[in-house]
Amino acid sequence: MEVAEKHQPDRIGPEPRWRALLGPAILFLVIAGFFWRLVLSNQYTWIAGSDLTNQVLPWMQYQAGEWHAGRIPLWDPYQWSGQPLIGQVQPGVAYPLNWLLYALPLRQGWLAQKSLHWYYVLIHFMAALFCYWLCRDLDCSRWASAIAGLVFALCGYVGYIDWPQMLNGAIWAPLVFLFLFRAGRGEKPLLNAAVSGTLLGAAWLSGHHQAPTFIAFAAAGVWIWLVFRGGRPNWRMASSVAVFLLFCVLISGLQVLPGIEYGRLATRWVGAPRALGWNDQVPYTVHEKYSLPPHTLFTVVLPVPDENSRPFMGLVAFSLALLAISCGWRHPAVRTLALVGTGGLLFALGNNNPLHGIIYSLVPFAEKARTPAHAIIIFNFAFSALVAFGIDALRREPAEWKRWGYYVSGAASVILLFCLGFTLAGKTAGDGRVLLSGLLAMMFAAVLAGLARGGLSRPAAFTAIATLILIELGNVTAYYFVHRDDAAGMAGLTRLSQNADIVEFLRRQPSPFRIAVDDKEIPYNFGDWHGIEDSGGYLASLTNNQLVNPAFDTRMRNLLNVTFSVGKEPLHPGWREVYKSSTGIRVFFNPDVLPRAWSAHSVVNAKTVDELKSYIRQKDFDLRRNAVLLNQSPAMESCAGEDLVRVTKHQSNLVEISARMKCRGLVLLADTWFPGWQATVDGKPTGIYEAYGVIRAVEVPSGNHLIIMRYRPLSVILGGFMTLAGVAGLLCLAYLHRNRERAVN
Repeated sequence: MEVAEKHQPDRIGPEPRWRALLGPAILFLVIAGFFWRLVLSNQYTWIAGSDLTNQVLPWMQYQAGEWHAGRIPLWDPYQWSGQPLIGQVQPGVAYPLNWLLYALPLRQGWLAQKSLHWYYVLIHFMAALFCYWLCRDLDCSRWASAIAGLVFALCGYVGYIDWPQMLNGAIWAPLVFLFLFRAGRGEKPLLNAAVSGTLLGAAWLSGHHQAPTFIAFAAAGVWIWLVFRGGRPNWRMASSVAVFLLFCVLISGLQVLPGIEYGRLATRWVGAPRALGWNDQVPYTVHEKYSLPPHTLFTVVLPVPDENSRPFMGLVAFSLALLAISCGWRHPAVRTLALVGTGGLLFALGNNNPLHGIIYSLVPFAEKARTPAHAIIIFNFAFSALVAFGIDALRREPAEWKRWGYYVSGAASVILLFCLGFTLAGKTAGDGRVLLSGLLAMMFAAVLAGLARGGLSRPAAFTAIATLILIELGNVTAYYFVHRDDAAGMAGLTRLSQNADIVEFLRRQPSPFRIAVDDKEIPYNFGDWHGIEDSGGYLASLTNNQLVNPAFDTRMRNLLNVTFSVGKEPLHPGWREVYKSSTGIRVFFNPDVLPRAWSAHSVVNAKTVDELKSYIRQKDFDLRRNAVLLNQSPAMESCAGEDLVRVTKHQSNLVEISARMKCRGLVLLADTWFPGWQATVDGKPTGIYEAYGVIRAVEVPSGNHLIIMRYRPLSVILGGFMTLAGVAGLLCLAYLHRNRERAVN
């Protein structure tokens, strides 16, 4: 029996185009209606969480500014003396939907709030549409498919998570399985396997690895079953698996290759006692910390206030999914979705499920996905699709109405009593949503009873069921949007608009220069948000060379051109106050700061990293006159007189330096060294040294010269070619299949 084969269709022959567009149009209107607070009002916002305002929104603002300046934001000069932005993955530099957001008109140079709100709505509409397409492809009815799409988009993981980099990866799950199921049924297996792999690759472009990882695990499980279900390997199906993997790797290349390059040279904070490198395994204690607690399984049907209440579907939708399993277990589509969804739920339990530890230990890359609870996306997508089968089962099998009416009635009575007691006991902190869920459960039981007794027509009953589902979804969806009058909730956004006078003062100073910000006073990424270069920032990872030296040491800050500090107190003795804002935040000047670019004619060859560090710590060691390299000693010349070195252009991916050298020496630039930066001296390529273990230096002969450094990482170039090759390959494969069909017909 084929996996995920279609059930009895509700349509014969092709449908008119306008009817094909009817479902998506209704989905869009319903999604926009659910988010009326965002699109029909200027009173609420979804951008209120601390991570969103401190990190994500500054990332978005920086990227939007770069796109409007005609530059691709591969490198971020505004955090930690410069960091590879695309390599950090989470900013979503390679994700096309983000490009559309950044292409929208800015409002006085800033991302417009309405643009961000419609972007959020569009993500959820795409989730609903993709699940709708999956259900329609499995021949579920249009209205059942629409309800299933809404359940997927408005509850559970997609309805709960507000980080766009995570949402953007999760919403592709239905489409990955739509084409995987087609390949499993033998429908153009190679082409559909290629499309499925392409869509999984698109999920990897999104900006976070966790949801794509779990989708890949779930897809791998189905592929393994397809290959070995007959007892012997099905080599034709195995060839489809190979095509699936090939296109996933190709399409994801633009993001994955820079991510791997960065990951090997960076340190990551994952909630463990210490930061981790590329080869370090994420401790299982981290997985334990971010597992789904068993008691939150009740939140599948109850919106209990809980930070881990991601599984929520509501009693009505979950009952319909169970009905689909009960009535259609022999149906391959239902069985496959049920097993995949249950597997996702069990994996989300993490350390509460012994199988998770085995997978953590044996399956490559599984330990990198440090939050098992996020595997709930697999449960939500699969059981949301089952809702469509459940609705259609009610339409086709009247005998089930009475039986399921008894089941739901009993469950509703228990839930109502539980909710009433829970509410009266004050466990919901005044949140009446739990009690409402119990009442909705009783109403659903009444609808089923009306169907069974014939007192309620089918259209009326299905309308009532859809209404109950929408009310349950409304019981959680957009519940935590923050009103502009909520001072505590809006604190993060409010901070972003403060200290404009400090920003104006800094922008009047001769550039380039770098600042250090007291994150206790200004917790958001000040550099990205305002376009002012910072020597720190709020990031989840950081290049290793920024951690080699004591970054917060006075001499290191001098070396990195930290000219000003922003806070209420000076960072180091001797830094003098030069500006005080109305909020009490002050700006302090560093009198010992080194320029952004300078020359040195003496090179010290350090044999070890510890020796390199020791030179920086020695107060009598002249950092400006002597360059320290690790196991490198280029020939320098000594001469009288001073060189003249000046930065003439400093952009995200481009730096130009003019140098008048008395004799051969090194020109140093106090920006982070990283692979991918290429240098020329008067148009001739030259190598870039990693001076002091962290900054860039090039060898320059005597005379007047123009030094140009460009960020052109091979990982991005190769990754871009891979992605383009994947798109081109898919188009060619589709063209060949189309010609073959025409020849046969």
